[in-house]
Amino acid sequence: MILPTAPFPRRFIPLLLLSLLCHLPSPAADNDDSAGTLGIYLENDAFAGTDRYYTSGVKLSWSSPNLERYSDSPYASPFLPLIDLLPYINETNYQKNLVFAIGQNIYTPDDTESAGLVAGDRPYAGWLYVGLGVVWKNERVRNSLVLDIGVVGSWSYAQEAQRRVHDLRGFGNPNGWDNQLHNELGVMLAYERTWRFPHITRRSGFDWEFLPHAGATVGNVKTYANLGAELRFGLNLPDDFGTGVIGPASTTSTPVDGSMGADRSWFPLGMYVFASADGRAVGRNIFLDGNTFGTSHSVGHRLFVADLSLGLAFNYKNTKLAYAFVYRTKEFDNQREPQVFGTVSLNWTF
Repeated sequence: MILPTAPFPRRFIPLLLLSLLCHLPSPAADNDDSAGTLGIYLENDAFAGTDRYYTSGVKLSWSSPNLERYSDSPYASPFLPLIDLLPYINETNYQKNLVFAIGQNIYTPDDTESAGLVAGDRPYAGWLYVGLGVVWKNERVRNSLVLDIGVVGSWSYAQEAQRRVHDLRGFGNPNGWDNQLHNELGVMLAYERTWRFPHITRRSGFDWEFLPHAGATVGNVKTYANLGAELRFGLNLPDDFGTGVIGPASTTSTPVDGSMGADRSWFPLGMYVFASADGRAVGRNIFLDGNTFGTSHSVGHRLFVADLSLGLAFNYKNTKLAYAFVYRTKEFDNQREPQVFGTVSLNWTF
């Protein structure tokens, strides 16, 4: 469904999205010392000295403390009828987390000087969304199921966000935002499963870990299947499931704790280096294929796309700061060069 561009309702889109996160029951007192994990993610191609294609991504997410049952969290009460219908996630041998997120992605063509539509180049587009998800995990495997709902087009406020950042940094603004994708409601349902090898029973000293993953995403925004892995090596590895880029299935680090957690070093600081790869077989990408209903600017997407990442992370107990440099292969026909960007993430358990 392509939405009208009337200015009155457009002003309320961010408020409507935020209300899905904010109008939830107030949490009751909890015996868990943790109030959950807050995740802050920032991705930008400025880290690589460019300003094109996937040019910016920001995401703020929160996951609940580890739960025995989803009903243990007051935040789950509006969603329990749906959660209770889902298979596997309520099994008692998993720790569980609720996940909420809000984010925005910005996409521009390579040629941002032209005010007209640049045929064959990537469309201008934005994506403003909220996410609701569940995680169920143990010491060997983590499952994530996330529903993202948002808007593509001028209601995403991508043009305004980019202009504000460029003005603050003294950069010129792209001239072709009048050609961006039309307003459209977007929905994606994403599932991903991550394994950990070997089984580490004491996270102390130098060690390594291999974390393969597989998943799938369906929706009118993106549809794809993905497969990949991360390899990390360092001191006092965190008891989580790796470091990823912003994506439909991405959540906070959701570390394993309690009886399922590994013994920890008496020294709470750690650091590690990591390398990861993710390959996707893409069926649809609205930011390349254009609006689902109606006519808009589009380019042909490539069937197979891969991300290769190198990074460094520092962790204190279950709190982690990470940086990675990401190389993304060409995503569409006539793309001049592959994409490069940097990603910074802070996951703070408080």
